[in-house]
Amino acid sequence: MKSPKDFSNLFLDMNAFFASVEQQVQPKLRGKPICVAPYIGNAGCCIAKSYEAKPFGIQTGILVGEAKKICPQIVIIESHPELYMFYHRAIVKVLESFSPFSRVLSIDEFNIKLTGLDQNYDAAIKMAYDLKKAIREKVGDYLKCSIGVSSNRWLAKVAGELKKPDGLVILTLKELPALYRSLELTDLPGINVRMAAHLRHRKIKTPFDFYNQPLFNLSRWFGHPGRVWYYRLRGFEVDAPSHAIEPVTKSIGHSHVLAPKYRNMAAARRVIIKMAKKCGARLRAKNLWAGGVAVSISFLDGLHWGKNMTTDLISDSQSIQRIALSLYDSCWVKKTPLRISITLFNLKQVRGEQISLFSDIEKSKNLSRVLDMINDKYGADTIYPASMFDTLDAAPNRIPFGDPERLGF
Repeated sequence: MKSPKDFSNLFLDMNAFFASVEQQVQPKLRGKPICVAPYIGNAGCCIAKSYEAKPFGIQTGILVGEAKKICPQIVIIESHPELYMFYHRAIVKVLESFSPFSRVLSIDEFNIKLTGLDQNYDAAIKMAYDLKKAIREKVGDYLKCSIGVSSNRWLAKVAGELKKPDGLVILTLKELPALYRSLELTDLPGINVRMAAHLRHRKIKTPFDFYNQPLFNLSRWFGHPGRVWYYRLRGFEVDAPSHAIEPVTKSIGHSHVLAPKYRNMAAARRVIIKMAKKCGARLRAKNLWAGGVAVSISFLDGLHWGKNMTTDLISDSQSIQRIALSLYDSCWVKKTPLRISITLFNLKQVRGEQISLFSDIEKSKNLSRVLDMINDKYGADTIYPASMFDTLDAAPNRIPFGDPERLGF
């Protein structure tokens, strides 16, 4: 394994990308609190927000109706995936003009591997400022980005998260101890609430404690993921190379108008199980993890109800189903349901970071992927949970095969 070197990776994160693109093309929205939602009705879910919305306490995943109550002046914008893709591709062209080693991590995150003459402080700083300028001039004058530079991709991302919006942070190896003293465990990409609790059980209460643990201890407690974290925290490049990918949206959802026989709360609950399974398959097909789940119900008399929950990053169908059912069961309305929907939000494209320390999560994730492979090869719902037995005709696929990338939900 090569020893880590400073100034080896540049991470670029477009700030509030969806909202900023909307403000770019609609100048009248600039300086105003806005939220972007696939469905702009009160039961819709806000998948992105502008920086002007943050002081009001607007969080990603909040329902549109709640956002309006918190901030009456908020502007709700229907999402335009094609528009975001257009701007994404323009940003990719800019990055490719700077380096042949640029890689797409998600629709709004990018990495450049610095080599040769670019691997020094002055060159890295110049490239970062030149990138910011080129994006403003060639893509959009209202678009801002945060940039981090460090020894590996993960630390470059950590650096990029430290100063938003429009920040630039250079993080060297000698600065790591001081940085880890200043952060919480959950500030580290890849450490969720549950993993942080497990680390605290081992007397690892801060990133600095994590950094100071001997390799022997981390390997003994956590196996291979422990070894990966030991080297990652020290700046070694241990994550799989990032290859260019087709960008992704910020949410994955599925809605369905219930057939008459399913228009009661008990039957609709079983349909939710099938919809959760389909959303999970689409999530994994795009190599994504979700950080939140939202469920909404429209009733026959016109009433709408919805609720959402932010979570640790999940990708397995069992976790998605469990959370969706928990949200569904909390509905206080006991009327005739007409339409139900599930939305997975706070999506992340993870490259080797989200290695679970827990065997049950890994087993569920692996089982979900095996079921995906079987259903893709032999047809949708070739194998399915017993709880779906009497709802196979509900929320049907629009084509007869199971490849989640080709299902017209």
